[in-house]
Amino acid sequence: MRRFVLIAGALLFILSAPQAGLAGGTGTHLAAFLEVEAGARQIGMGGAFAGLADDAMCVFYNPAGLKFVGGSEIHMNTSSWPSGLSYQHLSYGFRHSYLPGVFAFSWSVMQMSPYLEKTEYYDPESEFGIGTLEAVDAGDMAFGGSYCWDFGDGLSVGATLRWYHLGMAEAFCEGLCADAGVLWETRFRNLRLGAAVQNVGPSNRWARTGSSSNFGEEYSMPTTYRAGASMRLYDVVRHRVVVTGEYKYPPEGRHRINVGTEYTFNRGKLFLYGRAGYRYNYDEEGPTLGLGLRFPSSPEAELRLDYAYVDMGNLDSVQRLALTFIF
Repeated sequence: MRRFVLIAGALLFILSAPQAGLAGGTGTHLAAFLEVEAGARQIGMGGAFAGLADDAMCVFYNPAGLKFVGGSEIHMNTSSWPSGLSYQHLSYGFRHSYLPGVFAFSWSVMQMSPYLEKTEYYDPESEFGIGTLEAVDAGDMAFGGSYCWDFGDGLSVGATLRWYHLGMAEAFCEGLCADAGVLWETRFRNLRLGAAVQNVGPSNRWARTGSSSNFGEEYSMPTTYRAGASMRLYDVVRHRVVVTGEYKYPPEGRHRINVGTEYTFNRGKLFLYGRAGYRYNYDEEGPTLGLGLRFPSSPEAELRLDYAYVDMGNLDSVQRLALTFIF
């Protein structure tokens, strides 16, 4: 009974924030790049990973899944988006010889190509007369540290503390935010239930904006809630099928559903993966597909290569590549 009370309390704590405070609308929050989901494997399954969370990339979905890291894992993911945007994510999960629990470090960055600055400044010598038209750049980054504690009986909790930096020309914004998650693995067909809250932190504002106060308007963080489940439907000899589902409530206030599946074929130490998913109630994103290959790279280490394709509708497609070292 105590275990179930703890699980229920953790789930209620994570999912009980006032919904009205989140639904601020698109463009009314800071650090939107933190909402971009990581991992080629994860996106290949529609991004429904909060209830599966079985590798070190879980720090971007549900840090309570770090308990499944057996030794050390390094995940690197890159993707190119429309309008010249590129995203990179990295996570490193590990166990310490003398300290209990599982630790992780993570890093994410958004970069965009330099663009011509247009301001209200009028320059009569300019061909266009609208500002300096100098090339400026913009980019955001975040660095986080995570910790997961396994309570036994399938229950684990995890948390991440993250520092972020936003930059555009001379303006910048820096601050702290945090994630928290809970995961419970039952004894029924490896059914897992998980929930997480992400990007919780104080509101912030841009500095060096050129205004009279040198600061911009204050905005809240893009707090996101997700609750999901996963189940192993089939697991016989060399074949395994896992299905995942997730409910997601982003700061824009739109109820979203992610669903996905992963098929695994293994022969000895060679693993082949096929993945598919769908993302409901997104502006552009819809079907997702993915492939993966895992094989030994040395007597004591393994390498996994993952690829994901996302149909972005009118914005064309986004393709992701990921490399994982397991040792």
